[in-house]
Amino acid sequence: MNANKRLVIMITDLNGSKFINVDMIFRQVGAYLFVFLLTLGLFAYISIVVIRKEIHNMQLRHTHLMSEFASMQQHNEKLNEALQEKDEEIALVGDRFEDIENVVGTNKNLTDTIALLDNADLNLLDRMDTVSITALQKTFIMKFIPNGSPINIDYRLSAPYGKRYHPILHIYHIHTGADMVAPMNTPVYATADGVVDWASSSGNGGYGKLVKISHSFGFRTYYAHLNDIKVQRGQFVKKGQLVALTGSSGASTGPHLHYEIRFLGQPIDPMNFVHWNMQNFDLIFERERRISWHSLLQIINNLMGRKQQEVLQQ
Repeated sequence: MNANKRLVIMITDLNGSKFINVDMIFRQVGAYLFVFLLTLGLFAYISIVVIRKEIHNMQLRHTHLMSEFASMQQHNEKLNEALQEKDEEIALVGDRFEDIENVVGTNKNLTDTIALLDNADLNLLDRMDTVSITALQKTFIMKFIPNGSPINIDYRLSAPYGKRYHPILHIYHIHTGADMVAPMNTPVYATADGVVDWASSSGNGGYGKLVKISHSFGFRTYYAHLNDIKVQRGQFVKKGQLVALTGSSGASTGPHLHYEIRFLGQPIDPMNFVHWNMQNFDLIFERERRISWHSLLQIINNLMGRKQQEVLQQ
C-alpha cells in the first residue's frame, strides 16, 4: 500500500460534511498507548523497587526479631534450668527435712509444738525451725540419759531383768540387769555422757570386773563381768566411748555383759532403754513408768530454754 494513500471518512449532516483522517487517529491512539505503557512500566518499576525495599526491610526486621527471639529463648532456657535446680534443691531439702522429722520423731514435742507441726499453713522454713528445736531437745536428752545398746553386735539375751533362778547359787532372786551373751573382749561402750565413779577389778562381789558410770538426772549404768577396763575412776566419758571389753569375771558361767541401769539407786529394766532411740522417742515414757518423766522433761525444757536464751543474747 502506498504511504500517500489515506483513508478519509466523510460524515455529512445538516451542519455540513466532516472529514476524518484515519491515519492520524491511529497515530494519536498509538501515541496515547505508548505513553500509557510507558507510564505503566515506570509505575511497575517504581512499585517493584519500593516492594523490594520493603521486603528487604522486612527481612532485616525478621532477622533482628529472630535474633532477639533466640536470645530470649536462651535466657528462658537458663531461667528454666535455674528454676529446675531450685525445684530440685527444694525437693532435696524437703526429702531431707522429712528424714529429719522421721529421725527425731516429731509426733510429740516436749513443749507441745505438735500443734505447730500439724498446722498446714506453716512453710518449710517454719517447720525446719520447729523441728530443729525439737531435735535439739531430744538430742540433749539422748546424750545424757542412757539409751541404746552398750555393745554393737548381735547378741543373745541369756537373762533378762526380773526374777530368775540363779545358775550358780541355785536360788530365786531379782536379776537387776540384763545379760547379753557376747564373745570375749567384745567392745563395751558408754550409753550416755557421764563420769566414771567406779572402775575396779576387786571388791565387786559377783560382778567381777566392774565399771559404773554416773549420768545426769539421777541415772547410773553398770557394766559387769568384764575382761578388761579401759577407763579410770573420775574420768569423764562421752556417749559411745569405749569403756571396757566383755569377759566372764566374777560369778559368771561364760563370756557376756551384765548391763544395769539404776535411777536414784533403784534398778530398772535396762532393755527399755536399750531399744530407745530417736524414732521411738515416746516409747520409754510408756514402758518405764517408775520415773517421773513429766517433772524430768520440765527441768530439761527449762535448761534448754535458758541455753537458747544465752545463745540468742550472744
